[in-house]
Amino acid sequence: MIDAWAVQEALRPRLGSALVDEPGFLDRITHALRSYTPYKDSFSSMAAKLEDMLFNLLYERLGPGMAVTMDNGVTRRVRTAELKDAADDVMGVLFEDLKVYSVSYDALHAYCMETGSFSGLRVLYMKYSDFMPAGEKRIIARIIRDNYPPYSWESWLSPEDF
Repeated sequence: MIDAWAVQEALRPRLGSALVDEPGFLDRITHALRSYTPYKDSFSSMAAKLEDMLFNLLYERLGPGMAVTMDNGVTRRVRTAELKDAADDVMGVLFEDLKVYSVSYDALHAYCMETGSFSGLRVLYMKYSDFMPAGEKRIIARIIRDNYPPYSWESWLSPEDF
């Protein structure tokens, strides 16, 4: 079961606590994640839906300026280009909630190869290594290491996979 706090924590670094902790702010997103059904929805369609929902929520709450106050007190504007990454952060909550089955692995693997989803790659690396052919875990680690800043992976990426 997907908890609202997990969605809050996924978006907190990107949108700040003041916004994500507002009562009801993430209810629609949490509901969308909870209603995900793999036989009816694809990961790609869910990510697109979340991106649209995030834009609408931010526009409703913040207006056309889309300015948020971050936890360090800095006010910054949320750019529409960031919403794809924000949706990927939220998709990570869904990926973490998936049962570890081969069908989940196949769907997540295909989605990652199609989109390069950081959240998807992280969950593949951390939860599905038993399903991977030899060497694939190291390849995923290299993709992550070469394409994302160290602060985003250094706490969970194993040095032996470098």
